Amino acid sequence: MPVLSKTTGLNLPQVLTDTPEYFSAKRLLRGSTKQNEDRVINAGIEKLTGLIKAGVLKLGENVDWRSWLLIDQSATDILTMFRLEKGLSGALTSPGVKAMERYLTSVNRHKQKSVIGVFSAHYGDDAVAETLVTVQRTIKTEEGLDTIRQLRNAQLSGWLKSDRSVDDVFTLLKLEKYGYGALASPKMEVLEDYINLFNRKKTGHVTLLQTLTKGFGGEANIANLLLHAKKNSRTSELAVTLENALLNNWLASKLEPVDVLKTLRLDQSMDHALVHQNYHTLANFISLYNSRSPSRKTSLIETFSRHFGDGDVAEILQARSQGATKVLAVELQKQPMEMWLKNKVSADTVFMRLNIPKRNEFVATTSLKLHLFDEYIKKVNIVYPSYKTDTLTVLSNGYGGEGNFARVVFGAIETIGFRNTKSLVSVGAEFEMLLFKRWFRSKTEPQNIYTRFLDVDVASASHLDDAIVNRYTAYYNEKTARLHFAAFIEPRRD
Repeated sequence: MPVLSKTTGLNLPQVLTDTPEYFSAKRLLRGSTKQNEDRVINAGIEKLTGLIKAGVLKLGENVDWRSWLLIDQSATDILTMFRLEKGLSGALTSPGVKAMERYLTSVNRHKQKSVIGVFSAHYGDDAVAETLVTVQRTIKTEEGLDTIRQLRNAQLSGWLKSDRSVDDVFTLLKLEKYGYGALASPKMEVLEDYINLFNRKKTGHVTLLQTLTKGFGGEANIANLLLHAKKNSRTSELAVTLENALLNNWLASKLEPVDVLKTLRLDQSMDHALVHQNYHTLANFISLYNSRSPSRKTSLIETFSRHFGDGDVAEILQARSQGATKVLAVELQKQPMEMWLKNKVSADTVFMRLNIPKRNEFVATTSLKLHLFDEYIKKVNIVYPSYKTDTLTVLSNGYGGEGNFARVVFGAIETIGFRNTKSLVSVGAEFEMLLFKRWFRSKTEPQNIYTRFLDVDVASASHLDDAIVNRYTAYYNEKTARLHFAAFIEPRRD
């Protein structure tokens, strides 16, 4: 059975529950709420008396009575004694805080409990941390401000003594659940204060950006979060600072725009990249990259093209040019032409870069890819007058000659089930008409199409070859008839 010392008394030295390590503040808990304090101490004496009468304790030399006062006392019990259990904001500014510390100091020689520990056990670490910052911003008395500062210091010091990492404190503060709103939370100030304390005491080099990046699941996630935060007046200032730090970290790590594209998880598909918020972060990085490396300037479209290929980029821009991203898609169309012109890329090379043969571009009613190709050829002819060509010639050469190109075009027309060029509005129909006009102007008769362009004789011609000749024959006869009719109604004058 434990034994209570006969010499035990209540005149105990005052010892602070936590030694300040971060905030400088005056000694906590001066003054008194004498009546409330006496009530609690008397309750402690009554408890001891009850334990002795029950035979749990007996007078002797071996037991520290102070520890017994805390037996079976939960944080809620202690707070209830001092009427501090019903609201954290009110509790932290109550005179009862001082009385509770004197009580804990008196009965707590081995520091099993502290003021901040009692509050945290009852209200939670994150709630206490947040409320301390909030109260500190509004409290008006110097004495009250000293109390809050010392409690904040005690909390930070307690985490450090418990070997909590900065990442542990991020988790403890439950910042992830706030999303970008975390940047405006009072808890963010707590996290920054702990990072400063941790780095000073542990000779560390932890940054807020590193902590948030890990806490929110990586650079792609934090970049997206910062984009949203920049749009909110409460979070924009810190968000801009953090985004600048993120972009500069990538530059310091010698990342190229294509590397950042992958870091931001925009590398899945061009379609995904074009609509994802991190598109804007990539654009911001490229702008910074160009300002720091003017001799290596690049663009968004060039970055996309290097990763996805010119053809895939053009295809997606074509699809997006009709949707919600139309303005962006149209703007991006201009960039590859400027890049190709600057690098003096030939039209034949652009034909291959755009992967025009990859899929049949001639089925659709419009083709942004072919429109882009046509615009590029026009610009080439203006910028480099000696390089004279046209879209039909380059396309025909790309497919291996006018005959093969005719097969591609008419194959597209057959795919959509039309046999009458006049009734068909499609890219294929447009190019078929261009071919027929060229053949007619060169005075090519229908029977000569087999050998001159299709490179077959009539006997070995395919169904598709025969169809091409038949369609050209109809066009040829109609044009010839019109010429004869015009000559008839306007006879030549001698």
